Amino acid sequence: MDLINPLPLLSSSAEVQEAKDNLDHYRTHGVPKPEAKRSLWDSKWLVDSVYHPDTGKPVPILFRMSTFLPANIPILVGMLLSPKTAFSVPFWQAVNQTYNVGFNYCNRNLSNPFTNQQLVTSYFLATGSSVVVAMGLDKLLMKYSKSPITRTFAPATALAIAGCLNLLVIRYKEVVDGVDVYDGNGVKVGRSKEAAKEGLSKTTFIRFALQYPGAFLPVIMAEALKKVRMYPGGGLGKVCMDVGVISLSLLINLPAMFALYPQMLHRDKLEPELTPPPGGFYFNRGI
Repeated sequence: MDLINPLPLLSSSAEVQEAKDNLDHYRTHGVPKPEAKRSLWDSKWLVDSVYHPDTGKPVPILFRMSTFLPANIPILVGMLLSPKTAFSVPFWQAVNQTYNVGFNYCNRNLSNPFTNQQLVTSYFLATGSSVVVAMGLDKLLMKYSKSPITRTFAPATALAIAGCLNLLVIRYKEVVDGVDVYDGNGVKVGRSKEAAKEGLSKTTFIRFALQYPGAFLPVIMAEALKKVRMYPGGGLGKVCMDVGVISLSLLINLPAMFALYPQMLHRDKLEPELTPPPGGFYFNRGI
């Protein structure tokens, strides 16, 4: 819940810097700054929501986890409520996958930098292939099956596969070149392809699983509200209720799925050539 909380978006740059100074002071002196306005835990929460764990630099505001919920609401509303025309379907798929590219890129493990040419190539490959897969698989499944289950889960499956493809295209260099691994004190002790494979596979599983609750939770909530006659039949009221149901389902779904694995993973052993430090290896799987 702390990870997706949008409240850090309201904090000023000065407040974020003050929280970072409080943490740095504690790491150096073992006590918080006497004049600190925030507790250490609140300082850590604010810093973690703004700064990338690998670089210690701010993540662009649009692609922070604290922005994930408010950024996805208009995208999902557009995908679900816009008329299904030859223009709107690929348009909203492209918008969704473009946001995913930016999010995947900004929250990846930063052990492997991209050149501008590689980034542009990866963007068009990830977005183009994801849109084609999402639209093609959705139409195929809907064409050959009329069951309500398929009509609920076919779009989710298409989006899940497209999202995972998007993630793998943007982060393939991690598996090829390995990622940095650290000891318990955050000191780099080497690079590992095994760590990269584990981190990327677990993140891919989360992204795949993320789509299914998002497919059926709004349907269940809407049907429950209709049974007690609390769901408007049309007009602005229905649109507002649709947006509210989608937002609530995201609020339930996102923390549950992202909690499946910690962001910093731990392994006692990796490749044979890497000597395990006391306490084992730690590495960032990305988000």
